[in-house]
Amino acid sequence: MPGIELPPTKSSLRKLKEDLSLAYEGYDLLNQKREILAIEIVHRIDVIRKMETEFLDVLNQLYKDYRNAAVDMGSGAITLKSCSEMRGYFLHMDFSKLMGMKLQDIRLHIKKPHPAATPPQTTALYDKTRVQSRKTLQVLVQYATMAKSIIMLCRELKKVQRRVNALEKIFIPQHEEAKKYITDRIEEMEREEIFVKKLIRQRHESAEVMMK
Repeated sequence: MPGIELPPTKSSLRKLKEDLSLAYEGYDLLNQKREILAIEIVHRIDVIRKMETEFLDVLNQLYKDYRNAAVDMGSGAITLKSCSEMRGYFLHMDFSKLMGMKLQDIRLHIKKPHPAATPPQTTALYDKTRVQSRKTLQVLVQYATMAKSIIMLCRELKKVQRRVNALEKIFIPQHEEAKKYITDRIEEMEREEIFVKKLIRQRHESAEVMMK
């Protein structure tokens, strides 16, 4: 017996065929989506590896500049000065669509520094560190955006894979088995009907002969 219990009728068979047609169509579309997602993930992983190298370079340079500025001004003084800095950037978020998904696209806009009203109590090394921190922040935003998109694509790929497995290993086999069972039962009932009609006709003919 198949896993799906349906009466062995032509209407049930027609419904099963329609469901299977939609299942095979959905299976093909999901396979295409799975391939596109996999290609996109591989491409973005290549990109993020290059970005990671760049990010580590600018981050190491920032640490180096900060240590030099701390030695020059003193760690306490540089901490107090950095806390008094005005935010010199703002974030803008857009969304890009891919295979029905909305991927975040975060962009960083650096504000132009305003001229100081009083002479700044900083050194050249501190100013160099501040410039380097802006460069690091730009790369960090790009890296975080790419990492977030890869995570979202991987999650979507897992969902698609689960649906493909459900269609391939559960839904389609069960419906194919049910279709075969109902088809065989209908053919068997048609043969029985033909046999019964033939038997009735033979008996009818025999009765007519006996009456003559």
